[in-house]
Amino acid sequence: MHRRLGSTLFAVLVAGFVAAQDGEDTSAVRWTGEARALRFLADYPTLEHVIDGYRVQIHLGSKTDAVKVRGAFLQRHPDVPAYLSYLAPNFRIRVGDLRDRVEAERLRNELRGEYPGCYVVQDRIAPPPLPARSPTP
Repeated sequence: MHRRLGSTLFAVLVAGFVAAQDGEDTSAVRWTGEARALRFLADYPTLEHVIDGYRVQIHLGSKTDAVKVRGAFLQRHPDVPAYLSYLAPNFRIRVGDLRDRVEAERLRNELRGEYPGCYVVQDRIAPPPLPARSPTP
């Protein structure tokens, strides 16, 4: 999905170009590419953005227990997202939106004391924000 999005954006940039006339106000731009590229850029914020990644599963059981575990987890770890999902006949709690296995193992090690049976699973995740770049001098 990530490569497809990247190649789509690349194709949009290659297919169209922005033209500005000499001697005119350069703050105004005129799009001379394909109209579908503009539609894609306008629709992009509303599209579902998910990527392959990892989460840590901390619970599998009844709905009542799963809701309690999720609530308690979010109170202790408010900065880590927790997801409740159904896998017949049980409910599971998976936490984190981690891009790679190393990050997931790090989170699992942190949670192992509270949730001894937790383990890393592959999942579709909401991409976490990239770290802010420090300004270059």
